Amino acid sequence: MTGPQNPAAPRRDQQLPPRPQVAGTVAALVGWVVVIVPIIAMALIIFAAVTNPESSIATVGKIALIVLGAVLLFCMIASPHLLGQAVIHRERALWKAALWTGVPTVGVLLYLAFRWLLNS
Repeated sequence: MTGPQNPAAPRRDQQLPPRPQVAGTVAALVGWVVVIVPIIAMALIIFAAVTNPESSIATVGKIALIVLGAVLLFCMIASPHLLGQAVIHRERALWKAALWTGVPTVGVLLYLAFRWLLNS
């Protein structure tokens, strides 16, 4: 007995044709324009907090701040490049990587914006 024939569903692992290199380059450059000043500001805030002469440098809080700051700075450095690559290649894994590094980057941008607004 033969059942009704289902048309072949499109496969999810088929690759889409890549976008032009210029599109990815523009996306990466826009990302760098957005994060370059916050990268510098975050590095200076972490440096000032860690090298505070009023307390010891080897406290648990300062070590945690160094580790968290390094992870956040890495995310801020990697997110523009990963976004540009995701725009060019249209692969789900690259979009996930751009999202995983982009969310902490947006968090840092919001933190710095609120900190700047509260101080002015």
